[in-house]
Amino acid sequence: MTQILPSRTRPARTYAAVALFLAVYAGVLVFVFAPKDMIAVQSPTALVASD
Repeated sequence: MTQILPSRTRPARTYAAVALFLAVYAGVLVFVFAPKDMIAVQSPTALVASD
């Protein structure tokens, strides 16, 4: 008599966790490899000095 093993379904939580990981990973890569001019942040002292 053959037994049929039930297929294991992945919960939506697993897919959400993978999607979140990929989004954060892509965001970090964009931040690391972006040109310096694209992400230009002035320090608060530079903002005060420019007034």
